[in-house]
Amino acid sequence: MTMHENSNRQSTRPDKATIFASGTVAQAVTVRPGSTAAELAAVTGLGRSTVSKSLAALEVSGVARRQPGGHDGARRLPDRWMPAPDPHTKAAARSKAPAAGSATAGRLGKGELGAMVLDYLSTHPGDEVGPTVVARALGRSQGAVANALTKLVTTGQAELTSETPRRYRHTSTA
Repeated sequence: MTMHENSNRQSTRPDKATIFASGTVAQAVTVRPGSTAAELAAVTGLGRSTVSKSLAALEVSGVARRQPGGHDGARRLPDRWMPAPDPHTKAAARSKAPAAGSATAGRLGKGELGAMVLDYLSTHPGDEVGPTVVARALGRSQGAVANALTKLVTTGQAELTSETPRRYRHTSTA
C-alpha cells in the first residue's frame, strides 16, 4: 500500500453519530439479547448501517459479543448480538475455588489429583474402573489419572485388578 492510498483510507475510529448511537444500541442488546443488527435497527429506530457500526464499536470495547450466524446452505445467516459478560463477574468467578472434580478446575496442587482419584475410588467401593472412567468423572486428563492410579497402587491405597485392560479398585479396609 502506498502512502497516498493509506491517506485516503477511512479511519477505523467510530464517528460522533456512531458513538452517540452506541448507548442506545447497547441498551437494545441488553434488553433483546440474541438479536440481529436489522432487528436492533428496527427496535431503536436507527439506520442499519449506524447500528452495525455501533455494534462493531461495542464489540471492540467489550460491551457486546457477536455470535456468528453461520450458513444455511449457500446463504449466510446474520450474526446475533449479546451483551458481553460482566468482567467483574468473570473476575469473581475466577477468584472462587472451583469444586473438586470440576472440568474447569484448572491446575491442581501437588497430590490433589491423587486425593481426588482416591476419593472417587472410595465412593465406588468394589467397582473395578479404568483410568478413562475416572478421568471423565473428574474432568481430568486420562494420562494424569492413570499416573495417579499407579501411584495409589504403589502406596497400597488402590489395587490393580486387571493388567489388560487396566482396572483398579479401592483397597478394602476389612
